[in-house]
Amino acid sequence: MVQFSLARLVRLRLALKNRIAKADLQLTELSSRLNQYNLKTKEQIEKAIKKATKGTFDLFQIQLIEDKQIVQRQIGPGKPGPNTQYKEEENISYCLEWELDHKAINNLAARDGIFPLITNAEMEAAEVLKAYKNQPYLEKRMYTAKSILKVAPVFLKKTERIEAMTFLYFIALMIVSLMERNIRKNMAEQGVEKLPILPNGMIPKTTWTSHY
Repeated sequence: MVQFSLARLVRLRLALKNRIAKADLQLTELSSRLNQYNLKTKEQIEKAIKKATKGTFDLFQIQLIEDKQIVQRQIGPGKPGPNTQYKEEENISYCLEWELDHKAINNLAARDGIFPLITNAEMEAAEVLKAYKNQPYLEKRMYTAKSILKVAPVFLKKTERIEAMTFLYFIALMIVSLMERNIRKNMAEQGVEKLPILPNGMIPKTTWTSHY
């Protein structure tokens, strides 16, 4: 099943626009620093270009133009005179030119907002979409664990300590779930839709937990 989301399209288009603008700015800054310090060789410059356009390299048409000039260098120190000898050296400099690859951008933008939903269950398309949209409710406890409880990696060696830590997190999640359920129940009984419990009377989103 292939699903289209307008909100996803808008979000991806804006993100792409920002990434391209950032890469274009970095290319401009890079161009002004060519042939200096650690940007003198072709390999160094190409590496810097890829870094500047990370994630957007294929959306630009970039040309690194090489300019070769033969210059005369004096052999040995001292002031030049009638017997001074010179040697020819090749002096290479680079300049950078680029433009947007609109074909590549359009090809990428054509997929914006579209994403597949795959399941091994025998369900109608509408049921698959409904189950997908219900996913945040199922993952609510994971969100609680990583935000409110601030679960972080803990390195424990003994099995009993691992079991104890897991049990404590389970109890904490159960307490949070029961609190949300009780609040939701009381709100429903009293006809309260939202609680202005944030500063300045701001109203938060209602809790997701209706029953557990």
